[in-house]
Amino acid sequence: MTKQEIAEIIESKGKEYGFKVKETSTGWMTEQTSESFARVEIFTKTNNERTSWKDRRVCLDIEAAGTICRMGGNTTPEELLKAADEIARGAKFTAELQSMRLSYERTF
Repeated sequence: MTKQEIAEIIESKGKEYGFKVKETSTGWMTEQTSESFARVEIFTKTNNERTSWKDRRVCLDIEAAGTICRMGGNTTPEELLKAADEIARGAKFTAELQSMRLSYERTF
């Protein structure tokens, strides 16, 4: 796969779970607002077993991690339910990306 194909998959899956995904310097991340409760960060990690420095080819695995980015205060039951829904969607999005075992190669 190419990096562009990976980006399309990540953005498409993000939409499925109700998240807008943007590219960052280290990978991708769900867009955050002052109303966001969860964040999913997607980054690359060098796969040394599949990388060939001699052939100038690097294999990059895609990894995803989720986090709760806002909670606390005097929340209403409605706000708690909204937070629970967003956190659940973020967890499912993270789990699906991890299960896909996405990767791409880059040459230099």
